[in-house]
Amino acid sequence: MSTFQLLLRSKGVNSRNVTFSHLMAAFLLIIMGAVSFIIMALLGETKAAVVSSEAILYRTVSAIYIVSGILILFITIRFNKKITIPKNSTKLRIAEIVMLLPVSIFCFTKAWYVPAAFSAVGIFGILYAFLYENTAAKPNIVQISKDGITIPNHKTSFLSWDKVLRLIVRHQILTIEVTGNKLFQLDLSSDQKPDVESIESFALIHIKENKKVIKNDW
Repeated sequence: MSTFQLLLRSKGVNSRNVTFSHLMAAFLLIIMGAVSFIIMALLGETKAAVVSSEAILYRTVSAIYIVSGILILFITIRFNKKITIPKNSTKLRIAEIVMLLPVSIFCFTKAWYVPAAFSAVGIFGILYAFLYENTAAKPNIVQISKDGITIPNHKTSFLSWDKVLRLIVRHQILTIEVTGNKLFQLDLSSDQKPDVESIESFALIHIKENKKVIKNDW
């Protein structure tokens, strides 16, 4: 066999982070809706009052945002376990973006940069959380081939055999000793039964083949 694959133990998605991000989106909707509603009410008492039809529209939209925020808040708290599942969380995030995106666009067109910035930050935060959840859910696989060792999502993503001194698989831990007194220890998933003997023998052969011969010139 020319290539071996070892599945790393997934850290998974932190459910608290998922819950927190949904709560922040809900509070953002509630605050934006409430502030807009209050501003419309105050403008109605001044000379800067907007046309009654526009005022009714703004107040209606503001009320919708407040209710939507409260609804997301309720769903997040009441169905917290279901919401932390990536598939369900994604659906809720789409709803949050659909609510925030029109506000951001509208505020920018009206040159209301402060609320536009708040909604834009909220959208970017939701998108970041979405990417984080979907990336964390993907399996990470270490590949051991004749060319070297590939480690996903790691600072050192590839190790050529000439840098490897020893490779051991014990107790669901992959240990790789490399030159420069460095040691890599990676937790392996328990949902696999790797052929430890074959992997270690394969690694030993390539380590010996690529071992550097140190010449003493003195």
